[in-house]
Amino acid sequence: MSDLWVRGGTIVTATGVFPGDVLVRDGRIAAVIHRGESQDAGGWMPQDPGARQPMRILDATGLCILPGLVDVHVHFRDPGLTHKEDFLTGTAAAACGGVTTVLDMPNTLPPVATRAIFEDKLRRLAGRAYVDYGLYGVVDENNFADLPELAKAGAIAFKLFLGPTTGDIRAPGWGRLMDVFKLVAELGLPLVVHAEDRDVIEYHEHKAGKDLDYEGFLATRPPFGELMATQAACLLAGVTGARVHIAHVSLGDAVDLIREAKERGAPVTAETCPPYLGMTAEDCERLGPVSKILPPIRHRMDQERLWEGLHDGTLEVISTDHAPHLVEEKEGRSWLGAPGGMIGVETLLPSLLTAVAEGRLTLPQVVEWTSTRPAEIFGLAGRKGDIRPGCDGDLVLVDLDAQWTLRAEDLHSKSQNSPLVGARLRGRVVHTVVRGRVVVENGRLTGDPVGAWLPGPGLAAGGAAPGASGVESNPVSRAGGGNRG
Repeated sequence: MSDLWVRGGTIVTATGVFPGDVLVRDGRIAAVIHRGESQDAGGWMPQDPGARQPMRILDATGLCILPGLVDVHVHFRDPGLTHKEDFLTGTAAAACGGVTTVLDMPNTLPPVATRAIFEDKLRRLAGRAYVDYGLYGVVDENNFADLPELAKAGAIAFKLFLGPTTGDIRAPGWGRLMDVFKLVAELGLPLVVHAEDRDVIEYHEHKAGKDLDYEGFLATRPPFGELMATQAACLLAGVTGARVHIAHVSLGDAVDLIREAKERGAPVTAETCPPYLGMTAEDCERLGPVSKILPPIRHRMDQERLWEGLHDGTLEVISTDHAPHLVEEKEGRSWLGAPGGMIGVETLLPSLLTAVAEGRLTLPQVVEWTSTRPAEIFGLAGRKGDIRPGCDGDLVLVDLDAQWTLRAEDLHSKSQNSPLVGARLRGRVVHTVVRGRVVVENGRLTGDPVGAWLPGPGLAAGGAAPGASGVESNPVSRAGGGNRG
């Protein structure tokens, strides 16, 4: 592996913006140099005769250097649903969007409910990722006894689906959820919750007619269902100590519930996603069922309260919930018949850079919500999500001034179901670096898949997983940080 010198750019972290260079050696950041300060980089500088060769210089003049994004919520559909997406195409899209770490959801075919299934998935993915990745295990109505083995196999987190979504994985009943949360607390992994109540949704879908407009569809997933599930998850977090992360928050009132839980000391964190921050029910009515996601996109007031929740720290993460479906699976379907989900991993950063240009957030907040806090919450702090010595050399170089129109044919996902197709964006990914390797250069995917598996902390107790090409040592033991929520 050659050393890398990223020279002449403007470095952006969660705490500030400054002109500087980044030096990467053996895949890790060796030095961060503030231009204008002493050029001593801990005894190693590119011009130092003792520096290793070869060395690559990446010119960052006129560009901003951000830590690679950590997307904690993607559905790459591999295995079993690879007509929609596979790990090679999904991680290619991630790399082209400046996302250098992804955490992949477990509602594949089969769902990742046992250690054997987890390890089989791991073998299938080996050598087929352009970026680093962690894998979730699922919590379903039958696999309570399998959760410790999933943790030992290296699951990065667990996912609990309280409402119906792709795969229709049923959660344990409310009576058993206390035991589930207690066990997950003992295992020490985050529990990510899709917070919609199944009974509420199934009752209202049964009542609904077939020819629904968007408001009619919203009525089948009433706010009450999301609020009830959110509050229950927060209460169980407080009672059991389980580290609960509420996925894809869509409602302003849910932000209030999460804020109240945090004030009571419950170990709760939460995320929202770009469609909830940039779209409203009026957009969905215009676009039709191609814009269906779960939970659904709500109204302008909810959108404004989600932004407020980010700015006051109630919501700490922006993820994508990248959920590909083919065009023919969405077009011509009813609101109830169309599958829920849109892609987003390739457009996450450009959409937020556009919002920066519009004054909705700052560059350090982009880093905080998409890199630093996700890494902290999921046990990757000290390795991912920051630009400082010792961290992996994961970087994304962006041109803030670039203005461009997104075309469907430019997307690397198998799906082109993005509401941003045809939109004018400001800010574009130029280069992406994964552990010192340039995987996107001048906006084009380059080189071989170099992504490595990021095992969760339970692997130390469970032994090495088989066939995991690129597996590295336990990231949590090197983290030095965790959930502050």
